[in-house]
Amino acid sequence: MYNSPVLFYESETITDQLTPNAHFVKAAIIYDEAFATDAETLKQSFYDTPVDTFTYKETTDVREFIAAQKMGTCFYLLGKWDELVEIFTTAAEEGVSEAEIQVKIVGAKRKYVYCMKCFTPSEINPAAENVQCACGAHLNVGPFYSKVRKGYIGYPFVPEN
Repeated sequence: MYNSPVLFYESETITDQLTPNAHFVKAAIIYDEAFATDAETLKQSFYDTPVDTFTYKETTDVREFIAAQKMGTCFYLLGKWDELVEIFTTAAEEGVSEAEIQVKIVGAKRKYVYCMKCFTPSEINPAAENVQCACGAHLNVGPFYSKVRKGYIGYPFVPEN
């Protein structure tokens, strides 16, 4: 069974610094207009590699740009968490693999836990090991991320008083 790529808190595609990857024949930089300076700096570091750039105002505008790219293109995403999750999902739907994407999140990343009692995901503090779900269940945040459930698995436990 194939599970398409998902952007999550500890995703291997998230990096602190976007760096050119020489294994690809083309680069596509997708960024929020607030980060144009960072995108231009990245574009200048490609030397001989052709680069297409796309500034998004709405994340729905990105699908056409991604679909127009040829095989062998590496995508570099630069922006805020909520927007990049949508763009990453669009790229995965268009057939882009995790190996073809680098993501730089500006600002806070979000982490979610999936409650095994009420079967819902909830946003949590990234440093938290134990949380209380909205349903009242105390959860131990597991190390495994479920691409299907879109959260780290939260194992219910009874707290000691």
